[in-house]
Amino acid sequence: MGQKLNKLTQVWVCTPTRQNIDGEYTTVWNFKNISENGVHLNLQQDLDELDRNSAGDIDYDIQKARTTLNYNIEKGDGICLTDISESQNIVPDYEVKAISKIGNTDVYTLKQYHGE
Repeated sequence: MGQKLNKLTQVWVCTPTRQNIDGEYTTVWNFKNISENGVHLNLQQDLDELDRNSAGDIDYDIQKARTTLNYNIEKGDGICLTDISESQNIVPDYEVKAISKIGNTDVYTLKQYHGE
């Protein structure tokens, strides 16, 4: 059974590559074309006690993304909310920090990307 499209957000996935440029390592993000029909995830601001920082404040940089489709998204990949398929110098909106499975649903924990 497919997902309900009205609750899904189209996202674009990128993967990091470490490059040595003049002795300094930098991360370059490359578009990862993993689906002919685009990648659609159910993005939600899931907050629980584990999402609190050391001061006890809620960390709003964390999103949970769910799907029942088998996308090739890996820990460390970037998630962009705008089309990056033709872009250079990609900077993701979120980075995949953890992946868990609940039943037949993949749950990706996304943390807002603030650079290296």
